[in-house]
Amino acid sequence: MNSRKADINDVKQFDVFLSHSHVDAVWVEQLAQRLEDEAGLLTWLDKWVLVAGQSWQQAMAQGLYQAKTCAVCIGERTPLGWFREEIERALNHQTRYPTFSVIPVLLPGAKTENVDNFLELRTWVDFREPADDAYAFHVLVCGIKGIAPGRWPFKKINKDTR
Repeated sequence: MNSRKADINDVKQFDVFLSHSHVDAVWVEQLAQRLEDEAGLLTWLDKWVLVAGQSWQQAMAQGLYQAKTCAVCIGERTPLGWFREEIERALNHQTRYPTFSVIPVLLPGAKTENVDNFLELRTWVDFREPADDAYAFHVLVCGIKGIAPGRWPFKKINKDTR
């Protein structure tokens, strides 16, 4: 029997755990679909994973520990209640396992003051401007994969308009 301590990546089943307020559930589910369909990432989303009749608090805590990263989706409202608990648990988990990332994700309508405490010390992803949606999605996928986003493709300059 190997007595080494289990590494965080030994039991990972999901690439990302999506933490969110229920008022943002529709937007976050669309993001989850994009993460799976466009980026091929395994996503933990409460609506997709929780089983009726079972303890949702325990299942959510287990899901967080089964994920490589946690994307904290911040909308217009300040995180409260269980959502706040998820954020604190994710940040605590990151202190124990430095390879686990907690990524703040600003949704349309979000206010930067809602990214507080230790969450504000992390580089965030900003979906507040619809024109920057593709770039924000790229940055999020890179964050989940643990890689730098690199140079974003620039627009080609039309020679006739210079």
